[in-house]
Amino acid sequence: MTEQIENKRFYDVIFVVVNIGKASRVLEEAKKCGITGGTILHGSGTVSSALLRTIGFYEVKKEILFMVCARDKTQPTVEHISSLFHFELPNRGILFTSPISHLLGTHGERLHMDEKDPHPTSGHEVFFTLVAGGLGDDVVEAAAAAGARGGTLFHGTGAFADKCRKVFGIELDNGKDIIMNLVTSEVALAVETAIVDQMQLDMPGNGFLFSFDAESVHGVR
Repeated sequence: MTEQIENKRFYDVIFVVVNIGKASRVLEEAKKCGITGGTILHGSGTVSSALLRTIGFYEVKKEILFMVCARDKTQPTVEHISSLFHFELPNRGILFTSPISHLLGTHGERLHMDEKDPHPTSGHEVFFTLVAGGLGDDVVEAAAAAGARGGTLFHGTGAFADKCRKVFGIELDNGKDIIMNLVTSEVALAVETAIVDQMQLDMPGNGFLFSFDAESVHGVR
């Protein structure tokens, strides 16, 4: 077995949410800054315009791209992408980053983040909520009522061992909704409380929620 190298460098993950078809273009530009690759997921974003909702448009197809990169490449990549895709304008997309605490499997490296990592204080928080398929809209509505300005919905499949399936009553092929909400720190606690209460996440089998700080946020007004 190849011995893995302990790496003391700091790493970030860059998240970019854009309309369908644009994530590959963003990745091409990121590679010009030294990013070696990324992963693209497909989902749908909620529509905030009351006019669009009245004529039947409740969501728009979205792609989320996430890329792991060394800290020294993070800010140049963020600035390059933001300047080209103009996230400061409405409906162009959202970009944010978050520091990584552990990294394994990239070029044979093993990273354990130093507790003294000098990443800046964040003013935003990202929530990922996983619930049964078809309940994602309830999460979006609960978050919006508590101050979130939108969300991105993805669909997945849950896979559980037989023992867990018997305990929680969840079948292997049950669909899952995954909802991402990017919110300011001021409303983060209210959003978390609203989602937990609405979806009864304190009860076994109803889903779960996790969050992390978002940095270098672009495209959120």
